[in-house]
Amino acid sequence: MSDEQKFKIGDAVMVAVENPDGNPRTPKYIRGKRGVVAFAHGRLENSRDHRGIHDPLYTVRFDLSEVSGCRGGDTVLVDVHEEWLRRLNADA
Repeated sequence: MSDEQKFKIGDAVMVAVENPDGNPRTPKYIRGKRGVVAFAHGRLENSRDHRGIHDPLYTVRFDLSEVSGCRGGDTVLVDVHEEWLRRLNADA
């Protein structure tokens, strides 16, 4: 993990509901939802995007019940840029 990354694997996070000035490519079905950082990819350059290097990217694991009406032990993995994530307290 780079010193520039805010989160590490295992951190509990919540996805922002809105991020008007940030990367718009965060799926609506995970906005406002809680998850756990599964992978920390660091900063990535997207040569097709003229904005240059993005904020660090993380793969966040969500319980399926958090993002849908389904029950059970399945999970969903979604890539999310750091600017969308907020740290959750251990008791949240």
